[in-house]
Amino acid sequence: MDKKLKLMRFWLVGVFAILFAGLFAFFYMWSVGRMSWTLGAVWPIWLLTAALCVVAYYGYKWYLGRKK
Repeated sequence: MDKKLKLMRFWLVGVFAILFAGLFAFFYMWSVGRMSWTLGAVWPIWLLTAALCVVAYYGYKWYLGRKK
């Protein structure tokens, strides 16, 4: 169980990091360097993604514990 959970954590952090960097770069270029507009545009997406990653992690943890 611990190995599978570590792998899930690795992938969820990776997905979040790629989304974080990609969205920030895209919106920063699109807003022509206005940092405040960029952060205002992407923070809801970051928050939603972080929440979904946490839910997926604990859901998978529950699923692995249920299989025993």
